[in-house]
Amino acid sequence: MVTMASVSLVPMVWFWRGLKGHSVTFAVLFASLVLGFSLMGVIHRVLADVGVHWLYVLLIPIFLVRWLSKREAVWIPDEARRRRIARSILAVSLVVAAVAAWVLKP
Repeated sequence: MVTMASVSLVPMVWFWRGLKGHSVTFAVLFASLVLGFSLMGVIHRVLADVGVHWLYVLLIPIFLVRWLSKREAVWIPDEARRRRIARSILAVSLVVAAVAAWVLKP
């Protein structure tokens, strides 16, 4: 049984920033977690495998996500389009996760 104490709030923050903040970066991070593929975990593993110091393995992904989220306005200047993309990513990821849970239930 999952209790609220065992649920991490980080994915909820990513969902909220994708939904209300219209952030495509955070919508992609949330979608990757919902679909069972952690992009942050991949970045951590790649940095650790390369031999980067453990402190930088923790800090580099934070700064990378921050930089990407700030650059969204440059890459996708239209806020309505960013909002539509972020909400679409969130909706599709939730639908795919729900369908996968329904199809793969024991």
